[in-house]
Amino acid sequence: MKLIILRTNLLEALASVERAIGENLNLPILKNFLLRAFGGKIEFVSTNLEIAVEYQTAGKIIDEGDVTIPFSVFYSIVRNLNTERITIERENNKVMVTSDNYEGVIEDDDPKEFPIIPRITDMSRFLKIKTERLKDVLRGVSLSVQYSTIRPEISGVYFNQSNGALRFVGTDSFRLSEIVVEESGFSSTMDDFSLIVPIRTIQEVVRMFNGAEELSIFTDSNQILFESENEKIISRIIDGSFPDYQSVIPKGFKTNVVLDKEEFSNSLKLVSTFSGKANDVNVRTGENGKFLEISASDSALGKSVYKIPAKIKGDGFNAIFNWRYLLDGLKIYQNDEISLNVNSSDKPAEITSPKEPNAIYIVMPIKG
Repeated sequence: MKLIILRTNLLEALASVERAIGENLNLPILKNFLLRAFGGKIEFVSTNLEIAVEYQTAGKIIDEGDVTIPFSVFYSIVRNLNTERITIERENNKVMVTSDNYEGVIEDDDPKEFPIIPRITDMSRFLKIKTERLKDVLRGVSLSVQYSTIRPEISGVYFNQSNGALRFVGTDSFRLSEIVVEESGFSSTMDDFSLIVPIRTIQEVVRMFNGAEELSIFTDSNQILFESENEKIISRIIDGSFPDYQSVIPKGFKTNVVLDKEEFSNSLKLVSTFSGKANDVNVRTGENGKFLEISASDSALGKSVYKIPAKIKGDGFNAIFNWRYLLDGLKIYQNDEISLNVNSSDKPAEITSPKEPNAIYIVMPIKG
């Protein structure tokens, strides 16, 4: 194998496949990436056995072939080169990296030892969605997800296509977020489906695909593929049933509070200085029903109180929340105005935005 590639393209490819470089004492080859040059395509591949990343880039192929290269050594060389044109050649189980003023030799491993990357068999079933829209949605719902070995079914984001809509849901049992993409926001050749994508895969999807206008998503019984023009990530899906989350979403609320998102966010950050180990802050309606009071106290530090002008309808309330959970709920919304809907101090509360009806965030109070 021999090819010539620009350093800029090489660094972009390495930045992509770095996300799936593995650490496995029993399979040291996972520290390598696979470089393939066939059919006019230059492809970089990495896997940690949970996800696999593939990246295609441009270059000149002189001799076709493939090679596995230790990622850390190769990346260090390329990053520190100061010339743009780089030649990569494999000969006698060695990889030669040369440029105008540099020559390096790296011991390689047999490409046949590199793990086989799984494939989706039926590529006729897919959905397409704008990349930035998908990434915004995944950023929002993934805030409610935490990795759990005890309950793997909530260690990912729930994808559901039904009734002409695409739903994304995340929960860690203490909070829940759902964002719905209407039929006009995506296209699909698939029948209705439900699956759970691991949170680590979601995080990589959010980081990847920069510059891609649209993503195609393919799936089968145990894996999912996200694909753009030159980048792919394939991942297993979580085996299990997602909780019946709709049953925990309250059907109505006794109190509705409309306030400015930015001021609510600032108040939480300010009073959190005095919150305890449980990140607890007290949220209550003001006596005249015209402001919301956020407070926290610590016997060793003192007390902090912040009053926010608000439009309050319904009963007054006094509840304790994890301030970080409230802050995460605000990050889902783009608009300045949000609503805090409450029933009582021990029932789920809801954060919504009047101008974004397709997103909801549910959070449990801390029982005092």
